[in-house]
Amino acid sequence: MHAKAINIMVAVISIMSLGCVATQSDVSSVYARQTRLEAKVERLSNEVKTIDQTESTTTGTDVELREKVYQLEAKIAELNQAYSKLDSKVNQLTLGSAPPVTESGSHAQIPSETASVNTEEVMFNEGYTELSDGNYEGSRAKFKEYLSRYPKSAKANDATYWIAESYYREGQFEESILEYQRFIDTYPKDQRVPLAYLKQGMSLVEIGKQEEAKLFFQTLIDKYPNSDEAKTAKEKISELAVER
Repeated sequence: MHAKAINIMVAVISIMSLGCVATQSDVSSVYARQTRLEAKVERLSNEVKTIDQTESTTTGTDVELREKVYQLEAKIAELNQAYSKLDSKVNQLTLGSAPPVTESGSHAQIPSETASVNTEEVMFNEGYTELSDGNYEGSRAKFKEYLSRYPKSAKANDATYWIAESYYREGQFEESILEYQRFIDTYPKDQRVPLAYLKQGMSLVEIGKQEEAKLFFQTLIDKYPNSDEAKTAKEKISELAVER
């Protein structure tokens, strides 16, 4: 999985190295975006390498590790999509396309989604940064505002998940159970659904509701019997049986 991810990023970097015959004034903004994408690729590549090293020393049942893998895969897909759009713009400039001319004879400005996309991306990244820094309340505020402004965003599922995760990391386990359920109900096909079920069960254990936790663990096992999360759930059920 990670080898494929690295290959994708290497290909992206290789394509980015190609030149463009358009003038500097035409492509300056495109080059700036290329630079940002290249920086993201480098950071992502380092994260993937770190995950690979960690995986080699674990049993494959680490919850936080799987969560990180899901996140990296999503970033790779997003980066690939962003580059596809950028490549189309570069090709248009290379072919010598000129902006349409208005009635006054001046070139009309080409509509751009850059400002909107940047605002959306900045808001999401701020929410995630707050989460990483341990400012869970601030993180939730950012993600909730993000969902309010961009409910149809491709990252709406991520924002919903991180809201639940913020409650879990903060130790507000009852709230996390509700938010994980919201995530499960809203995005039932998301690959993190098994992890959400597992986190619900673990939250119930934390608040002393072992029997209820077993039900969630068993639901996870029944629905996703071949998942790594199901394997962890079985271990948790065994641990709870011993504690009794």
